Amino acid sequence: MTWQGKEWGDLWKGRVFTLSNFISAFRVFLLPFFFVTISNYAENPSQIVFLGYSILLTALAVFSDFLDGFIARLLNQESTFGRYLDPVCDKLVTVGGLGLVTYFFDFPLWILAIYIIRELVGVWFGMFLYLKRGLQGRPNWWGKLGVGLVSFSVLWYMLVPYFRFREIDSEFLYHPEYSAYLLLIVLALGVMGYASVYWKIVFDPATVPHDLEEKKKKPKYKKL
Repeated sequence: MTWQGKEWGDLWKGRVFTLSNFISAFRVFLLPFFFVTISNYAENPSQIVFLGYSILLTALAVFSDFLDGFIARLLNQESTFGRYLDPVCDKLVTVGGLGLVTYFFDFPLWILAIYIIRELVGVWFGMFLYLKRGLQGRPNWWGKLGVGLVSFSVLWYMLVPYFRFREIDSEFLYHPEYSAYLLLIVLALGVMGYASVYWKIVFDPATVPHDLEEKKKKPKYKKL
C-alpha cells in the first residue's frame, strides 16, 4: 500500500465556520489589544491597570487554546481545517507575544529567532506530510509544554518592571531569562521528538501505519 497525497482543496472539506474555529481565530485578534496594553505598561510601570489588562489577555489566549479543542470534541466540530487552524493560531500568538516582550522587556532576540525558525520548519513539514503523504501531523506533549512555557515566560518578563517599581527584594525574580533557557530546552526536545516521526514517514514509511485514526479506534484488549 502506498501513501496517497492530498490537495489544497481537501483542507476545506467539512465544516469551516464553526464555533471552535472562531475561538481559535479569536486569540489572534487579541494581539493588537495586547500590544496597546503592554506598550502603555512598559512606558510607565506605575500604571498597574495596563499590566492587569495584559495578564488578562494572556490568560484569555491560554484559555481559548484549551476551549477550542474542547468545544470541537463536544459539538462534534473536528475537521481537517480546524486541526491546522488551531496550531497556526498558536504559532501566531506565541511568536507575537514573544516578539513584544523582546521589544519591550529584552527577551533574548536569538531565542526568539530560533523559535520562529522552528515554527516555520514545523509548518513546512506539516504541509509536506499532508500534501505528499496524506497524513495530518499531531502535536506532541513537548509542543504543548512549549506553548505553556511561552505564556509563562511572557508573564515573567512583563512582571520584572513591576518588581522594580515595588522594589521587591528577590534576586531570583529579576532573572526571567531562566524561563527563556528552559523554553529553549523544551523546544530542542520537541524538535527531536518530531524529527524521529518525520524521519520514519519520509525515509521509512513502511514502518508507519497509514490510518492512524483507525489505529486509535481499535480496542486495547482482545476478547478471550
